[in-house]
Amino acid sequence: MSKKHFSKQELEQLIEDKDSSIKFVEKKKTLRSSEWWKYFHIIFVNSDRQQYVSCNKCKALLLHSSFNGTNNLRTHASSCSSIDKSKSLFQKTVHDFYSSSKQSPIPLKVKLSVTEACTEFCALDGRAFEVIKGDGFKNLAKALFDAGQASNKSSIEVTDFLPHPTTISRNITRLYEQYKNQLIDICTKLTNFCLIVDQWTEAHTGISYCGIALRYVDDDYQLFTFILGCFPYNAISHSAQHLREFVNKILEEFKLQLDSSKFVVTDNEPKMLSAFREKCTRIGCADHYLNKQLQHAFESDQIHLNKSIIEKVDCELAQNVFRHVKKIVSSVRRSHQQQKLSRKLQIYSETRFGGALIMLDIFREVFFQLPEVLINSKTMNDFNLIDKELLDEICDFFGPFQEILDALSVDQEPSCHRVIPLKQYLMNECEVKEGDSTAIVQLKLFLARRMKNVWYISDYHRLATVLHPKLKNFERCIGEKEKSINVLKQEFEIYKLINSSSFKNNLHSVQATVKTSLTSTADTTPKRKNPWSQCFDSKVNVTSQSSDPYQEINDYLAADFSQTSSDNDSSDDIDLLLFWRQQQASFPILSSMAKVVCAIPASNTIIERLFSTAKNVVTEKRTRLDCEKINQMLFLQKNMKTLKELSNSDFRRKRTASMSSTTTVSSEESTCTAPKQLCIDVDDTFNDFNKENILD
Repeated sequence: MSKKHFSKQELEQLIEDKDSSIKFVEKKKTLRSSEWWKYFHIIFVNSDRQQYVSCNKCKALLLHSSFNGTNNLRTHASSCSSIDKSKSLFQKTVHDFYSSSKQSPIPLKVKLSVTEACTEFCALDGRAFEVIKGDGFKNLAKALFDAGQASNKSSIEVTDFLPHPTTISRNITRLYEQYKNQLIDICTKLTNFCLIVDQWTEAHTGISYCGIALRYVDDDYQLFTFILGCFPYNAISHSAQHLREFVNKILEEFKLQLDSSKFVVTDNEPKMLSAFREKCTRIGCADHYLNKQLQHAFESDQIHLNKSIIEKVDCELAQNVFRHVKKIVSSVRRSHQQQKLSRKLQIYSETRFGGALIMLDIFREVFFQLPEVLINSKTMNDFNLIDKELLDEICDFFGPFQEILDALSVDQEPSCHRVIPLKQYLMNECEVKEGDSTAIVQLKLFLARRMKNVWYISDYHRLATVLHPKLKNFERCIGEKEKSINVLKQEFEIYKLINSSSFKNNLHSVQATVKTSLTSTADTTPKRKNPWSQCFDSKVNVTSQSSDPYQEINDYLAADFSQTSSDNDSSDDIDLLLFWRQQQASFPILSSMAKVVCAIPASNTIIERLFSTAKNVVTEKRTRLDCEKINQMLFLQKNMKTLKELSNSDFRRKRTASMSSTTTVSSEESTCTAPKQLCIDVDDTFNDFNKENILD
């Protein structure tokens, strides 16, 4: 601190000329008290100390007394443009180390500026509006926001932060290798798993791809689903032998190998049947069975069963309506007149014919709006040939079909147990009733015959159904009960051998750690509304226990699990993985069987969704994108989030174990389908509809 002497006239001049530098503004950092006086002098007049100080930089005059302390000095030091703030003058507060839990409001001006920039981004770069909601865009925005906070130099251009496109391409490869190695480490520890395999040819380039997905349930009864890749198919030919060799080569990269204890889910084309006939257990896609029959019902005149046998379809009335609807939908979509309709007309994919049911339903909804958008006489003639009442009957009849296709297509939870009861539900829906029109009778007879003869039910469908506590009595499909129990006993003998002491070291996957027992809650039985809930058993036949080799099976079949659900609505499904994790103490062998079967999906839709994503990556403007780069991008898009969180979960688990050997890590840290109390979402999985409970 130094003294500065002024004459009385100089002091009066300073007071008169002082500006509004005495400001009281909110401050977040404070100047160290030992450094404040480097920038100020105390005013003396005739050796008498005055209640003023002077800033050395801007010569501003500030009040300073014992009453107000150094508040004015701190305020001025924070706002003075002449003081160099790049030096370590300000003391850090606790908020510099720990962010406040309170969310600070975003200034309206900043919010509007961000909105304007996002709008220009979509307009200038031709991006979809939904891109703003993507996880990748949010991560990019956060990284740029953090970079801006870390940089206090306004001279930095935003382009200085952005990498070159070539750098991004190289980092895609680096990230792919990093997470692929992490997935390989996981695969080396697997003893039971299920693969989903399918093929696809890209329209723009004509390149064929083979998609492979992996599903397994770990020792904590958590379901994991990973995409191994969407690989460019470079085998010599598309024969079954070369396809199997191609898949085996891919599996070798991930340290996986197929054998009789591993499962493969594919569609039911002859090539797939032949390729995976040996050294694995192939399960047919339930969606594919059903979609094929729907396609025949609407588009085929006859079906070649073999070289000498031909089956007539005989659904002419429904096919005529379908052809007219398809022509009108295609015409309206090409004419760009859809903005005049309340809903956008939708076409369907030939490989997923269930979309045709959605097309019919939307067409019915906008039926009376269509004359305004039909621009030529040909489509108007097609429109006039459609019987609206018949269209309504067809849409009403196929309503449950679309719901069941959705129920069989879930890929984040076990679904194999749904195949038998939902197939039976559709068979019952196809029973001819009094009052059915000729077109509906034709459809019912054809679909009932085809589902009975073509939709194949495997022993693992039966096993999955009997291992569901709300389906084990087969009340809605009693014809499958005896077969399913026999399959259960056969598999039970195998797993007893696996669990014996001579096999425990080699087959540790079926060993279970006893967890907590189930807790009971109240249960009621409200009215059931959707097809899946109508498949559950309504009662339990309790039988006396006896000592025999299948005592565990008998106890399970006789047990009443009506109190196991946390939800009071018995029409809701249970979390099957949670159920068997909690039942390990009571049914150790059955729980190990359920852990394997729950990894088998009812359909191969996870690969179909992978191909749909690939279509968004490979567009007309990106036909030069390398096939391997496409595979890497799809792998990261589908797996990176889960693998990243699994890596963080493992780190936390190791850290927790090092701190306390008695502490356990919650399974909720994983992004997989963990055992949680989940129920079927009636709004998402099924549409509520009032129908007679024909399965009771």
